[in-house]
Amino acid sequence: MTDSGCGFFMSKTGILKLLVLISGCACWALYAASRQYRNPSIKVYAFAAYIISWAVSLLLYFFKITGLHLHIQSECFTFNTFDYFWSWLSCINYIVCSVIVAIFFGNGDPLCGGSGRFCSFAMQLTACVLGFVTAILYAIEAQNMKSYAPVGAGYGTTWRGIWKAIILILGGLAFGLLIKTGYRCGSDCTIARTFVLVAWCVAWGVAALMYLLRLITCPARMSANRQVGFGTFEFFWSAFACLLYLVGAAVLAAFLNCKRFRSTGCREILAADICGWVTAVLFAIDAFCLREHRPVWFVNRRVQSSGGGSRTVTTTTTTERRTRS
Repeated sequence: MTDSGCGFFMSKTGILKLLVLISGCACWALYAASRQYRNPSIKVYAFAAYIISWAVSLLLYFFKITGLHLHIQSECFTFNTFDYFWSWLSCINYIVCSVIVAIFFGNGDPLCGGSGRFCSFAMQLTACVLGFVTAILYAIEAQNMKSYAPVGAGYGTTWRGIWKAIILILGGLAFGLLIKTGYRCGSDCTIARTFVLVAWCVAWGVAALMYLLRLITCPARMSANRQVGFGTFEFFWSAFACLLYLVGAAVLAAFLNCKRFRSTGCREILAADICGWVTAVLFAIDAFCLREHRPVWFVNRRVQSSGGGSRTVTTTTTTERRTRS
């Protein structure tokens, strides 16, 4: 099997990239037909990002099919390495844009006669679903090409790295929408929403810092004991961040101050609360996946004999499972 031409077209990588192109094209085409990309400006960004990711992927596919990629190789950064990184970046890009499209789901211009609302809703909903499907296909493509990743730089494209990125995306959208909507809404309401904002920012900030340390392979350079400590801290922080987002989402739900959700502000604050709940669930799943790094505390009871009789001595021992973080 060759690396270009018909050999690439029939290969697993070629078929995956073709599926990505078909799904991505259908996504932005339906989004364009629904005319939901015009206002606000963040929806324009989502539409442009869809097209840019798809267009570059199409160009890479064209280079592979025609064999032009063989003439633009570099010793320090190969064409396949760039293709691998672009698949990973496009996966994150499509996830972000699809979440934005879902948050700003709204009415469009009449397209199917009458009010046209059903047709517009169907197009926008289909585009949103296809966006998530395309992101999944990009993730599978990146996993299939992970052998081209530079040594030590592949954490971001592993399943755990992508999972962490999704958590950071939704968590950032949660407090970002809260800031955009405004957290000043009366004395008690302002205090409650400020608490939610601080809790979410702290949970997200530390998680983002640990993700950055993973990307630059800092834990891999640590000693064995420190690697165990980093994994343990990561486990505890995922569990603690789950609680912070869970409590924050519950408090924000109590102070939505919206009887109806027809206004943009009420929809945004509701979307922020939903993102908070989902982020809490994702942090809980992340902590469950990191359970092998948790310390194991147990109590040993032994009986010691003495001249006057026997006595029970309780010894608390702390052990940690040393695993590869």
